[in-house]
Amino acid sequence: MEFTLSKKEHTVIPDQTFPINIFYIHHPDPHIIPLHWHEHLEWIIITKGSFRVQVGSTFQDLQEGDLIFVNKKQIHSAFPESTDSELYAIVFNESLIRNTGLDNTEKKYICPLLANDVSIRTYFKAGEPESLIIRECLMKLKYAYSEKPFGYELLVKASLLESIGYIFQKAEETPLQKRNQDRGSIDPVLVHLSNHFHEPISVKQAASMCCISPNYFCSLFKKATGKTLTEYMNMLRIHEAERLLRTHNYTIQQVAFTVGYTNLTYFGRVFKKLKNASPSDYLKNN
Repeated sequence: MEFTLSKKEHTVIPDQTFPINIFYIHHPDPHIIPLHWHEHLEWIIITKGSFRVQVGSTFQDLQEGDLIFVNKKQIHSAFPESTDSELYAIVFNESLIRNTGLDNTEKKYICPLLANDVSIRTYFKAGEPESLIIRECLMKLKYAYSEKPFGYELLVKASLLESIGYIFQKAEETPLQKRNQDRGSIDPVLVHLSNHFHEPISVKQAASMCCISPNYFCSLFKKATGKTLTEYMNMLRIHEAERLLRTHNYTIQQVAFTVGYTNLTYFGRVFKKLKNASPSDYLKNN
């Protein structure tokens, strides 16, 4: 699909280690969603009034209770048809629903969904059985994300997976878009990184662990994790850095060196990018 008529949006995700955000679109704040696309997936819930919605090349007039599912890189927009119209947009990255192949759901459902190898419904009308169940899932998700009780991340992930499970109830494989699912295995690298993320590793070294070329490895790794090797390592390192900072037993410099950063400035930059706060601010607030 070409995106020349729409804008790629840089969606605000406060915490890159748990990449989801919920936007409340209502009057008198700017309450239109202009035509755009992004790298994330999205659920839209019409909670009041009506909107004229576009997803891809299709348009629908939607009312209170209707739902919209937007896959990654799909152009979409929503324009209110009255001033009292409002909606919630739940935007989340694919990494929240991936499991790096630890069970069969990754290859059976998630990969085909992200690759558009299945025909997924976009619009769910209020009153339909699937719509009622999915709406309940999403409202539970919204509550958990807003209130953030201990363990809320698990509740959010569970609700996301449940909602996607229901959209597969009437999904169909798209024969013309079927692709070879045998994309090789990056499991050796994932296992290695889980134990040695604090150690440097090059793409060439990672590729040799999987017995494939560096270029092919980069392609496979991106498809499997949604990230480059560097981005994935940074994610693992910052997760551990966050845990260590919470103990208050280490200085920021000690934490940086422990998780694999020899440059304190670079550590601070990566930490702030992923956690939306500097290590010192994070330490104060936690």
